[in-house]
Amino acid sequence: MKTKLVIGTFLLVTALALTIALSASAADISGKWTAQATSPSGSPMGDRIFTFKVEGAKLTGTVVTQQTVNATFEVQGQPKMVGKLTTESGSPTEISDGKISGNEVSFVTVMKMGQMEMKTTYKGVVSGNEIKFTSEMPMPSGMPMMGQAPSQGSSSPSQGQGAPGASQSAPQIRTSEFVAKKMNQ
Repeated sequence: MKTKLVIGTFLLVTALALTIALSASAADISGKWTAQATSPSGSPMGDRIFTFKVEGAKLTGTVVTQQTVNATFEVQGQPKMVGKLTTESGSPTEISDGKISGNEVSFVTVMKMGQMEMKTTYKGVVSGNEIKFTSEMPMPSGMPMMGQAPSQGSSSPSQGQGAPGASQSAPQIRTSEFVAKKMNQ
């Protein structure tokens, strides 16, 4: 009887430890996820497709923007063909510094525009088949924030733009919030 009690207690403690270990492990978000992409002014740009690969606490993958539109194709002597046309905006951007801990995920993408690098930091919380993301992208100094009216008057550093006393050389940060949903594969 004492042996059964010891074995039962051991199994209960082992099961509890295993449950705690599994709940503390990182969510497996491997696969494709999609979110509505918008321009800085808020107009729709298609879908942002995230392809994630998780290995332990390390996250890798790519991000690409796709746009799908209704299209009509005509070939001389043939009936019109109607369908959907999906195009990608640029090449997929590699994810770097990717981490996942429990239900929290973070990573960085770097996009090149000529000689300039545009770095975006993503942070998200996984909840089932959704990830609620916040992204931040510092805008290089001198680059106007899209979707905002340009300032009027002189552009001399002493007058500046924005809040009084704000430095023109300080980068503005464009922040976006969106929800990515798991794609059926």
